[in-house]
Amino acid sequence: MALFYKKNAASRRDRGEGKTAANWLGHDTRRARLLETAEQFSLIQGLIAQALQLPVGHACRVVGLENGTLTIAVPSAAHAAKIRQLTTTIHQLLVAKGQRVDQIRIKIQTGLKNAAITTTSTPPITARPLGAQARDALLELQQTTDNRQLAETLARMLEKNQAKRQS
Repeated sequence: MALFYKKNAASRRDRGEGKTAANWLGHDTRRARLLETAEQFSLIQGLIAQALQLPVGHACRVVGLENGTLTIAVPSAAHAAKIRQLTTTIHQLLVAKGQRVDQIRIKIQTGLKNAAITTTSTPPITARPLGAQARDALLELQQTTDNRQLAETLARMLEKNQAKRQS
């Protein structure tokens, strides 16, 4: 008697079903409504980001749309003030794009990060060792300067450069 048996049909994993969250959400009516709401929020957020200037528009997050009241979260009071000035523009844009919005509420959520700033971070600076001419110029400046702090700073720079050259 065999304790293990081999299935005749391919398993769910092998058939490729359920590979994405969107696929999983689409199988049930309740979860499908959640997916529709997320897509609608994403659409509205994209429209707001396109309509407003970069720092303000990309700082907004759509957090609710209930009974025609759109709730937008912003990271600071300054952003909230700017959005309050532009509520009529946002409302007109959303109505023109077919969204049913009667009122816009603004919430300040201090933990909210600005997407435009967080996604475009500066690359790390890689310091290269100084060339011979640059090193000689810094050494000459260190020896001829009357400023003691400048001379100490130049000495530290030359020491760090020497350490990088050796490693």
